[in-house]
Amino acid sequence: MSVHLLSKTKPEFRQSLEQEFATFIELQAQRFNPNNCLKIDFHCHDHNSDVPDELWGRILRLPETWLKTKKLVSTLVANGNSALTITNHNNARSCWELKDSGQDVLVGAEFTCYFPEYELFIHVLTYGFSRDQEVVLNKKRQNIYDFLRYAADEDIPVILPHPLYFYTRNDLIDLSLFEKLAVMFSRFEVLNGQRDLWQSVLTLNWLQSLTPEKITEYARRHNLNPATFGVDPKQPKVLTGGSDDHTGIFAGQCGSWLYVPNLQERLKTEKPSELALEALKKGNIAPFGQIAENQKLNISLLDYFSQVATKIKDPGLLRILLHRGSTWDKIGCFAVSNVLLEMQKHKKTMKFFSFVHDALQGKKPNKLLKWQVSKDYKFCIAQLERIADAKRNNPESYIDTVNTAMSELFTHLNQLIAKRIACAINSNQGVLLESFSTEELTRKLEIPSQLTALFLGDGKRQDNMSNVNMGKLFDNLSFPVLISVILAGSNLASTRVLYQNRDLLNQFAQHLGKNQHSKRALYLTDTLLDKNGVSTSLSGKLREIQKSDLAIDFLICHSEAQAEPHLHVVRPIAEFEVQRYGEQQIRIPDIMEIARIFYAGGYDRIVCSTEGPMAVVALFLQQMFNVPSFFFMHTDWIDFIKHTTDLNQFERDRVRRLMRALYNRFDGIFVLNQEHKAWLTGHEMQLNKEQVFLTAHHTQPCDTQMQPVHKDVLIPGATDLTPVLFIACRISQEKGIFDLPKIVALARQRLPELKIVIAGDGPATEKLKQKMPDATFVGWQNKKQLASLYLGLDLFVFPSRFDTFGNVILEAFVHGMPTIAYNCKGPKDIIQHEVNGYLVDDIDGMAARIVEFFNTPEKQQLMRQQARQRAADYQAEPIMQQFLSDLGLDSPSVYKQQKSERPPVYNQQKTVA
Repeated sequence: MSVHLLSKTKPEFRQSLEQEFATFIELQAQRFNPNNCLKIDFHCHDHNSDVPDELWGRILRLPETWLKTKKLVSTLVANGNSALTITNHNNARSCWELKDSGQDVLVGAEFTCYFPEYELFIHVLTYGFSRDQEVVLNKKRQNIYDFLRYAADEDIPVILPHPLYFYTRNDLIDLSLFEKLAVMFSRFEVLNGQRDLWQSVLTLNWLQSLTPEKITEYARRHNLNPATFGVDPKQPKVLTGGSDDHTGIFAGQCGSWLYVPNLQERLKTEKPSELALEALKKGNIAPFGQIAENQKLNISLLDYFSQVATKIKDPGLLRILLHRGSTWDKIGCFAVSNVLLEMQKHKKTMKFFSFVHDALQGKKPNKLLKWQVSKDYKFCIAQLERIADAKRNNPESYIDTVNTAMSELFTHLNQLIAKRIACAINSNQGVLLESFSTEELTRKLEIPSQLTALFLGDGKRQDNMSNVNMGKLFDNLSFPVLISVILAGSNLASTRVLYQNRDLLNQFAQHLGKNQHSKRALYLTDTLLDKNGVSTSLSGKLREIQKSDLAIDFLICHSEAQAEPHLHVVRPIAEFEVQRYGEQQIRIPDIMEIARIFYAGGYDRIVCSTEGPMAVVALFLQQMFNVPSFFFMHTDWIDFIKHTTDLNQFERDRVRRLMRALYNRFDGIFVLNQEHKAWLTGHEMQLNKEQVFLTAHHTQPCDTQMQPVHKDVLIPGATDLTPVLFIACRISQEKGIFDLPKIVALARQRLPELKIVIAGDGPATEKLKQKMPDATFVGWQNKKQLASLYLGLDLFVFPSRFDTFGNVILEAFVHGMPTIAYNCKGPKDIIQHEVNGYLVDDIDGMAARIVEFFNTPEKQQLMRQQARQRAADYQAEPIMQQFLSDLGLDSPSVYKQQKSERPPVYNQQKTVA
């Protein structure tokens, strides 16, 4: 269950599309007298669509559907279709079989034609041809021009289906293609039941914008004669509809009304197919039906995947290797086929897939099944019954019922998986989380190059993750895991299919000047509410987004947090702590719930700021919606494992390669210092320079009402003149805190009165207290308490070589506290040596500069003033403006008015030691 976003700006992109298309359908319904109309679904398929256009389907030898002709026809009739056609790919076998059996049918097929200059295959719905003409059409389809000229010469009507959807991504496709289509086609499918609303509305507005003058100009520009394709530029384009159904679930629910004058009298002597062909040629057509975004396609793919799981046959390894397609296509097909073939050995899983298929078709599971299944799975049966009931008794709510039921089923199964894992851990049936270490995990990541070792093991070391027995692995695969994967896969595939040419859709919308997708980013993070520097910077970014109502919304997974403006909260499916790393809370979100939020919110790009579960979610959304994704790099993990583990260089390189693979999946990486930018674009990580953006955290204003802490409140006997160091951070080894005892001891040789105050908590707190018994530990401090400490103490000491930025340095500067730090990464981009602080190389240097600072009181006040000046360089407006620009988002008017005359400070060179 999610806590809904409370936002000032409600996304209206989807709502505007729905309203625009609904108005069009209402007007179409009023065009003709229903008594003089035939009802037909111009676009549907059955089992004779046995050679799919999708490459993977051909490699795996999968038909597009197993739907029998009889079942399809009965569904069309049940949905009120008075004229029938079946448009299988590149053949009319089903139509000929129906005609041979005495059934009246409009002969049709969906031919795949080749557009040579674009290296593109497009579909053309074709009707009313003879058997001999079908042979010629199949020969002519190797060239779209020859095909359409022949159809025009033979008076064979054609329709261009889903004009904005192509079965491939192709850099050659541009707007000139659509100029040619406008010249070559008279009829266009503007309503396709399996395509999304955005494509349909774009198609509608494009066709309605085509004037005779435009078409004539396009013809001249491309040296095409409209008459040779049977096109009259002076006539408006004819708009049609069809279900594009492959499963028999939605056949006939979308389609076209065909106006035939004096229809009832003519039906006494003429066949519906003949009258339908006449109306099609004349263009007396009005589309009808409902478009449900990706929901219909999701249901169809779920039904298809359920059948694939039970019906797939071994495609053969040699056949896969020799088939046309890239190496990755073949590897993917090999993996999919092996997983599905192994799944067929699991009777429980196969039965469930059969039940899913039956339920989607309106058939309930056997009543006895409820008594046979375990308590954990009764919920699954209840959801399938709910779907079957909606199909039979409440068809208008069927789509919403299926998608809601599948969503709840996905959540239930994942909660069940988490519960079983927790039970196994608690009962010592599994490996305790505390036993995992970075070293162990890293050393087990390598996969052997020998296939026998990979699949069969070497018979010696069974504890190595490389020695995987595939048979045993599949035997142990859990039923809920398999079903969850199928549910998530159908959702991903249905949406990915619709948006695989998103760039083209954006370009098309820009060309039309309307229906442009909203530009909004969803920012995923695991650490917004943690008590560390990253959460502090993220909270500051969220406040700035809320204040200026920017086109970015945060999303976190948390069991207690509540939604705010620009903040989504989803509840975790499971959560656990990794105590080895400082009680770090790991929360597992519902990936499909986040996908629904992304879709409903009108987002078109992703930002992710953590490498944990949210990184997986980000990559899932990236693939699902085909949107740009960005990663905000807060942590240097290579440096982390260097300081907290005993991994050698080779093992650290293994982690680095994994990080490189992860970061390369994103379109852009935001970094917080020059060193990281150079590292990511250097030979070790090899990211493109254009892919890496330098950014910074911004400061928060100083609270002028805040009073400085009195030193004697913290340190008994202290006075205003007592030299006091201050540090605020997470107390853990990688922060360099164990340098502090040596630093303070060396400095006290010349400053015996030197004191230190330490704020924060973490896994190394007790150990540090033992090493520094005379230090003052104040624990975790809130924002106001920290401000008082910054204002009342003297010098901030920052011994970390790990931090990528150093928020606490800026916090100290805001309150006029100079800082001493090592000359590395983040600090050296912020601190100006001997101006507002010191940059040193080692412990001795740090101790010496501390002594210098307290022995030159005349310089202290100047450094405090210059620290405040430096903090002013990190104002929110220019930093956030550049951040928006790098994300490809528009800046709000308030930012444009406040635009700085100079570039952001983090792009300037710094003066360092």
